[in-house]
Amino acid sequence: MVSGSLSVIIPSRTAANLIPCVEAVRRHEPEARIVIVDDSPDLSLATRPDWMPAVTVAGVMPFIYARNCNLGIRATGSDDVILLNDDALLESAGGFTAMQRAGELHPEYGVIGAVTNVTGQPLQRPHGIGLREVPHIAFVCVLIPRRTIDRIGLLDERYCLDYGVEDLDYCEATRRAGLKVGVFDNCYLDHGSLTSSFRGDPRAPRSFARNKALFDAKWEAAECSHRSAE
Repeated sequence: MVSGSLSVIIPSRTAANLIPCVEAVRRHEPEARIVIVDDSPDLSLATRPDWMPAVTVAGVMPFIYARNCNLGIRATGSDDVILLNDDALLESAGGFTAMQRAGELHPEYGVIGAVTNVTGQPLQRPHGIGLREVPHIAFVCVLIPRRTIDRIGLLDERYCLDYGVEDLDYCEATRRAGLKVGVFDNCYLDHGSLTSSFRGDPRAPRSFARNKALFDAKWEAAECSHRSAE
């Protein structure tokens, strides 16, 4: 058994994605708390009795992935969290709980991602190994234990200039804090059947040049500051 509580945070604005996403979680993780960060005035995204335990948090427009995830994290109290894209369908029975258990057994890991069929990070495709270290992951579905949040903080909300990179940034912060980034083969999600309500087709991501430039400048400044302090 795992010792800590677990909340699954799903930023979404379309019922067409949210409903199958939540239903997949409920099939395979019936006890997990679900936190929906709702970016739509559409009342069809309101929580349903069969989704319980679940809560809805109002998102902030314009959509910034990191900001809305942070809203969800703040709503979870002291829980470990899963950040789950609304276009990702859990297919492993007890997959989130197993990933959380792996994190508790291996506290040297600061973030752990699930495996999937469609991703820009080939290391997140199934390898049949179990828990394994990788340099970074795409946040299709990621476990962030509360101890990591307490140590590193929330996601950096400045990554809103174009596409992505906030996940790369959090992995970088994790590794610089002396923790590992991992992938867990025993939690699998289908990331090919739905289209993200925010990011579009993962097979053809938009340009991330501006966010990547921000990433490079941020960590170059951090490295210069570290050298100056030595």
